[in-house]
Amino acid sequence: MRRLLLLAVLACAAVSVPVGGAAAAGVNLVANPGFEDARHGDHSVVWAWNCEPGTNQLGAAHSGSRALTGTPTAGSTGRCAQTIPVQPGGVYTLSAWVRGGYAFLGHDHGVAWTPPSTAWTRLTTGFTATADTVTVYLHGWHAQGAFDADDVVLTGADSAVRVPVAPDEPTVGESTSRSVKLGWTGVPGATGYRIHRDGVYLRSVTTPSAVVDGLTPGTAYTFHVTAVNTAGESAPGPSVSATTAPPYAEAPPPTRLLVGTPQAYQVFLAWEAVMAATDGYRVYRDGVLIGWSYGPAFTVTGLQHGTLYTFEVTSLNSAGESARSQPVQVMTWQVP
Repeated sequence: MRRLLLLAVLACAAVSVPVGGAAAAGVNLVANPGFEDARHGDHSVVWAWNCEPGTNQLGAAHSGSRALTGTPTAGSTGRCAQTIPVQPGGVYTLSAWVRGGYAFLGHDHGVAWTPPSTAWTRLTTGFTATADTVTVYLHGWHAQGAFDADDVVLTGADSAVRVPVAPDEPTVGESTSRSVKLGWTGVPGATGYRIHRDGVYLRSVTTPSAVVDGLTPGTAYTFHVTAVNTAGESAPGPSVSATTAPPYAEAPPPTRLLVGTPQAYQVFLAWEAVMAATDGYRVYRDGVLIGWSYGPAFTVTGLQHGTLYTFEVTSLNSAGESARSQPVQVMTWQVP
């Protein structure tokens, strides 16, 4: 009777033949795919897999140091199963390497099998998910020979997370002749963002803001952002337009009225704004460049108390950098 049932199952299953090469590219969604980890030290209980009695991790491995060995009996097939989150509508590919007796690799939507063989054979089967989870399994056949299995791979959309929603329209911040600062509201579940300029992907960032540089003075650009995570990329968010500062034929004049207000470990600098300084200002301490400011103010931190410092500022535009301002000397407060 078991023999007749086996023949019926095989008639309905897809046949897989030995193939070479690596598993399909992508993130493997299977936990403990190589059966290397056990719940107990003797490797008789396979972590992350729900296995019938008679299975263990002492089999000869296809890769690594262990594989699953299932020994079917008259009353069991040596089945090991694992339930994995998936994304409804996602397309998935399941594969595993098997050898020994009859071996079956299946899921909620179908099964692949191979007849007994002493050589490692790769079984592969695909499906489109119809629910939030899928159960994948391996087993042999009643009262037939033991089988080994290893390197189970399930690739497809990682549905432990969902594809994020599109970010809101970016806001335009500090803009110079060659750069634009963008900011947007962070998207829950996103692990990163992709910035697009004039409809073309530019670069990826991990925070909801970025300075886009390398632009042309006096040029209008359109930007939009998408959110990404392991499940994929969102739809494009709304676009925003920004125009870089106009080109100048000559560098701006130097700043005036530089004033420094000290504390013990920092100095607040302020100066008269320069109309043509569309690219901001550079700040120098004791002749060394220490920072850049978009507006006519800057806080210098990390100073020593009771110390005299000299500060200068230059203004910038597309044509270059001005001469340095008149220096101002500031003594930080002495701390007892």
